[in-house]
Amino acid sequence: MQTIISIIVFILILGSIIIIHEFGHFMAAKYFNVYCSQFSIGFGPKIWSNQGKETEYEIRCIPFGGFVAMAGEDDQVDNEDLKDIPVERTLKGIKTYQKIIIFAAGVFMNFVLAIVVTLGVNLFAGQLAVDQCVVGGIPDDSPAIDSGLEVGDIISQVDVWETGESILIYSYSDLSLSPENLNLSSDTINVTITVLRDDEEVNLDMQMYYNESDGTYKVGFTQATRAMSISEAFTYTFTSLASMSVVIIQALGQLVVNFTGTVSQLSGPAGIYQITSEVTSTGQIEYIFSLLAMLSVNVGIFNLMPIPGLDGCQILYAVVEKIIGRELPQNLKVALQLVGLGLVLLLMVIVTYQDIVRMLT
Repeated sequence: MQTIISIIVFILILGSIIIIHEFGHFMAAKYFNVYCSQFSIGFGPKIWSNQGKETEYEIRCIPFGGFVAMAGEDDQVDNEDLKDIPVERTLKGIKTYQKIIIFAAGVFMNFVLAIVVTLGVNLFAGQLAVDQCVVGGIPDDSPAIDSGLEVGDIISQVDVWETGESILIYSYSDLSLSPENLNLSSDTINVTITVLRDDEEVNLDMQMYYNESDGTYKVGFTQATRAMSISEAFTYTFTSLASMSVVIIQALGQLVVNFTGTVSQLSGPAGIYQITSEVTSTGQIEYIFSLLAMLSVNVGIFNLMPIPGLDGCQILYAVVEKIIGRELPQNLKVALQLVGLGLVLLLMVIVTYQDIVRMLT
């Protein structure tokens, strides 16, 4: 049952990203009166179609892509349905800035999707740490339970027996005591923790254990959190997506500089499915939406790369043709597009192979 749910979520995530991307191209083309003969979600044989006034809307069996067939595109030159379309209703008959908007609209909508989804998660489920060092939860196996520490306690001071130091605690980070700062080397330290409970100070004796992962002594509890305000939700939405975009751009840059070293860290559909399955198994819907936002940003930025066949290259063609005052040779663009698609497919095969090897090992 869990596998079926994971597959459904995987298809819905990819489908949403593809639909919103192609819808961006489609709506921008329609706005500039460019004739669109097909709006397809997926590749391969059709499994559903409906003929609209001008456009045939399709769903195809392979849900890893999609396309909008626009009059004047390089790969539509042999399309008989588009032979008699007036030039002013083709990509060749509109202004350069209109072409750029049409080709960039898919990426724009990917970011819109990511912003809307992330903002929704932050507004309805976003949590921030409280300003003080407040106990939010205590694991069952934590030594803090035996000490008498309770959820809601506000920790204000820690007295270290071994050194005689008294450390005032204003936030959760102040509780990260390191062996270097205390000039100690033992795995545990004995402390007296002063907490504020029901407006009264309570002193608790306990041991703090050394945590190798971050090199500090731990009490053994999770920090209390609070819901984000509306302004905080907006702020964290844009800052988190901006940081995510920078990381993705840096990774793509490394792919060009150090292909062999970087490609081993990438994931394809199989890897994305595995991540989706892991996220779905948590039962936390906000994690699923966060994954959707991250993948949407990934798809958007990847499509901006100047690789023939991707939106970034179409934008580059439009700019170059404006500068030189004429169209680039049709045969050249078609040939470059085939090469570009071949490179993308090769990359897909490589990362899929890596994903399968990781899953089997």
